[in-house]
Amino acid sequence: MRSRRVVLIVLAIVVVVVVVGGVYTVFFASKPSPTTSKAPGPAAACPTPAATTGMRSFNIVPAQTTASYKVHENLILHNLPSTDAVGKTHDVSGTFRITTKAPLVAALNVTVNLSTLQTDEPMRDRYVRERALETSSNPNATFALTCTQGMPASYSDGQTIAFKMLGNLTMHGKTNQETFAVTGKVAGNMVTGTATTSILMSDFGIDPPNLENIAKAENKVLITLNFTAKEG
Repeated sequence: MRSRRVVLIVLAIVVVVVVVGGVYTVFFASKPSPTTSKAPGPAAACPTPAATTGMRSFNIVPAQTTASYKVHENLILHNLPSTDAVGKTHDVSGTFRITTKAPLVAALNVTVNLSTLQTDEPMRDRYVRERALETSSNPNATFALTCTQGMPASYSDGQTIAFKMLGNLTMHGKTNQETFAVTGKVAGNMVTGTATTSILMSDFGIDPPNLENIAKAENKVLITLNFTAKEG
């Protein structure tokens, strides 16, 4: 009789463990694991550049400008190979001022309409708009320059240079300091170039998409702006 009671107690413990484990799996295992990254917060104001004459104003040309993101996806369904999801848009606006005598970039502000980002998969785009970026309430990403680093001492028209832009990136209701690596040139009345940076979704209050048993996106995102701007 005693051995039977012991068996029943052991079975009861096993059932409890299985049930608790199942509840954990259903309610927690499918959710993104918490991140330990800390958002850097807004950029501190940089020293104001010395006053200079000959500043020229430029406007982004949307038709010749592309803002894009690239994020690595691990595809779980049917053991498919992992891939990079790339979303793009031409819906970019912005202005800035430069001088080429003693190279300086100032008053740069760029806005990207996130609701127009498109990849090769409409279902992914809808999920990103509605569940990740929540563009119905946060439609735009903006970048406001605070200072530059690595500008050359002099410049010649048509010369390609590399430097860094520090500033405030605002997205999904969060503003953080980010640094873009830039290569570009001025040729006549046109400026062309590329600016790139890497961010963490979690720094902007965004949970990396995690569709259980289908696909899981990494937290790190590469942002690229291939831009053309015209003087005027």
